[in-house]
This record gives sequence, structure tokens and C-alpha cells, in this order.
Amino acid sequence: EVLDAVEVPRGTSWRQWTAEIVLSVALFHAALAFPPVAGWLLLLWLVFLLRLRRAATVRRAFYGGLLVGMGIMGPQLLFFWKLFGVFSSVLWFMLAIWFAIFVAIGKLVERRFGREWGGATAPFLWLGLEYIRCELWPLKFAWLTPGFVLPAEWWAGSFHHLGVYGTGALLVYVAAWVADTSRGAIKWVLPAVLPAGLIGLPAARTGDDTPRTLAVAGVQWEDPLPDQVIAGLDEALKQSPGAHLLVLSEYTYQTPPPPELREWRRRNARHVLVGGVDRHGGEHAEEEKVYNTAFLVSPEGKVVLKQVKSVPIQFMNDGLPARRQRLWDSPAGKVGIAICYDMNYTRVMDRLIAREAELLVVPAMDVMSWGKHAHRLSAQLAAVRAAEYGVPLFRLASSGFSRIALPDGKIAKEAGVPGQGEIIHGEIPMPGKGRRPLDRWLAWPCVVLTAGMVGFLALDEFRRTGRGRPPA
Repeated sequence: EVLDAVEVPRGTSWRQWTAEIVLSVALFHAALAFPPVAGWLLLLWLVFLLRLRRAATVRRAFYGGLLVGMGIMGPQLLFFWKLFGVFSSVLWFMLAIWFAIFVAIGKLVERRFGREWGGATAPFLWLGLEYIRCELWPLKFAWLTPGFVLPAEWWAGSFHHLGVYGTGALLVYVAAWVADTSRGAIKWVLPAVLPAGLIGLPAARTGDDTPRTLAVAGVQWEDPLPDQVIAGLDEALKQSPGAHLLVLSEYTYQTPPPPELREWRRRNARHVLVGGVDRHGGEHAEEEKVYNTAFLVSPEGKVVLKQVKSVPIQFMNDGLPARRQRLWDSPAGKVGIAICYDMNYTRVMDRLIAREAELLVVPAMDVMSWGKHAHRLSAQLAAVRAAEYGVPLFRLASSGFSRIALPDGKIAKEAGVPGQGEIIHGEIPMPGKGRRPLDRWLAWPCVVLTAGMVGFLALDEFRRTGRGRPPA
């Protein structure tokens, strides 16, 4: 029994613990506010987040991570209050608790195996937990993971090779190395140069030298009248006479495309992608199946492709999920179609890339009442996805920010907020099929490792306390 005794460190003081929480929250918001130095600010944010593991107890470490999460989620997702009222605080808590879990598990690993193992396992635990939070659990929400905070224009090479989750995991590894107080001042050299190195990684080629291009145009409308839709399409064709594909937002209609829209297509000989609702009735009203659908209508006025939304928004009447995904063989190449929220999830977009999509088109609906900040957070994913896969992406939102993002992370065209009736158009080069970054193959092993580590630590704690001994 004596041989099992270990030294119990005193842990940080309450003043240090509070300062680390405040600095962590402030640095994350600063990273969003100052994109050119976001990488360095996020690294410092992670350093202070990881230093919360030095708290005297696991409980205090957990609460520290939770306070950091609430300090981030509350201000950045303030528009939740307009949607859910008091219930929004519960949603903030459910998103913030993942930071708390990460810090608490890190504290347990260090206590059980030592600081070196705590630092070594930190990036794998982070990648596993972030993938679960963003992609797997019922309230999956991909915003505000570090990769999405970084501006794709500068970090396109890192996203293309490592992926959004892989980039975050590498930053966590360096932050864990710096957070170890046993290392000397030399430890600050790596975080000083690493962001510059990741920014310098080569991005995917833009395809400017390829002869294959697809001219596109879109019209921003939120809940438009039928006459406004037709007038907007006429104006888009006037500004971009060579447009082969015209795009309207998600939920432009609450029905399939109406006859007047099909007549316009026949008259102007263009493909139009428009958001609507596809209903399949049953014997009773409650048996009716509703699908949030993007309809692609040919110049002849026929619906040649229907793509249902793969991930309906939780807590909203957003229809049933898609059972399959299909590509459109356009004259310029293969086009993958996703709807709004689908763009958040790698498991949805990866399937389009696996089918050799060369362009991604995303009709979306961002409600005006959310505010400009919420629109910007949502639109930021467009450039990240384009950089990850190395293919262009055209996002057409109901009230901004609509964007044409290139494979190198740059924004070629953008329409503003609320921008009702605003036209966005451009000729998009088709550089060829995209590819998935490294983190897509690392994510599942990290999820398994995280689950296994949690199970082992829980069993170990139960075994120790079951013998009547306090945890080491």
C-alpha cells in the first residue's frame, strides 16, 4: 500500500485559475476579430486552456473548461436567443461542456500516467472529442472549432493537407508542449514559428489554366414573392448573359418549382437550381413525409435532379434527411449539391468528393433576423471547405453572405447582408476532382482512442474508490 503512494501537487491558486479562464476566453474572441494573427492567438488560447489541467482537482479543471466554453459560446452565438429564448442557455451549455470534458480528461491522464503522457495524448483526445461534438452526437455543431476560426485565405494549405480538425489537433499538440511548466523559455520558439510554417504550406491549384469553366449566377431572396423570383432571374441573366447555371436559395418555395419558373427556364434555356419542399402524402396528414429539397430543372423545364438535405437542423421543422446523394453531370464537369447546414459536416461533403465532384454548390437560408455576425460565421465555412477539398464552392444564401470560394481559400465574389435581390455571378474554373485531407482518416481512430481512454479512466477511478482508497 505504501508503494502505491504518489506525490500530490498543490495545483494552481484560485487567482491563477481565474486569470487563465479570462485570458483563454479573451484570446479566442481576439482570434475571430483579428484574422491575420488568428493562428498565434488561437495557440495562446489553447495554452491557457490546457494549463487549466494544473488545477488542484479534476472538478476544478472541469469547471474551468466549462467557464471557458460558456465565455466563448454565449457571446458568439447570441443569436440563439432570438431563436430559442431561455432554452438557448441550455444549448450554450451543451456546446461548452466539451471544453470541460477535454480539460478534465487531460487532468485525469496526467494524474494517472504523468505529464509527458498528458501532453502526448492531448491532440488525439482533442481530435476525437471535436469530431464527436461536430459530427456524431445528436446536437452536432461544427462552428467555433479552431479550424473554422482560422481564415482560409491564409491557412488554405494547412486545411488542404491536414484538414480543419487536423490543423486544430496540431495546434493543440504545440500548445500542450508549451503549457508544460517544466520546459524552459526555448519552448516558445515552436509556437512562434509553427503558424507561419502552416500558412506557408502549398494550397490546391485554382484551375486558372484549365479550359473547363462553368458560368454561374445567383439571386439573394428571403421568402420572395413569385414576381420577385422571375424579376431576379431576369436581372441575373442581364448581368451574366453567359450563365449556364442560375441558383436560388434554400426554401425559395414551399412547394416544388411552380409552372411560371419552369416556363422561364424553357424561355431562357438555362439550368436553374432552386430550393423548395417535396411532400409525399400518406393516408393521414400526420403520415405525410416532407423533404427540404434542391430541385435542378433543365432548360426544357424538367426536374432532372432532386437533392434532399442530408442533415436537417435540430429543433426545427426542416424535413426528413436524405437517403442518398447524387451528382449533376454538367457540361463542364461533375457538380455536387448540398443544402445549407450540410456544408458543416465532413461526412456529408466527403461523400460528394468521393464521387469525384469538381464543384460544390450550396443553396442556403440564413435568416435576416440572425444578424450580420451569425451570417459571417456561417459563410466562413465556404472557403474552408473549398480549401480542404481543393475544389471551388458556390454558396448562395437567402440574405448573405453568398460567396464563390476558390480552392486556394480566396473569395472570388461575395454578396452582402441582407442584400435582397442582389446578384452574384462569376465564371468558375473546374480544376478537376478534389481529395479529402489527412484528418478524415485520423478522426475515427482518435474517436476510438478517446472512448477507450474515458472507459479506462472511469474503470480505474471506480477500482480505486471501490477499495476504500482516495484517488492517487
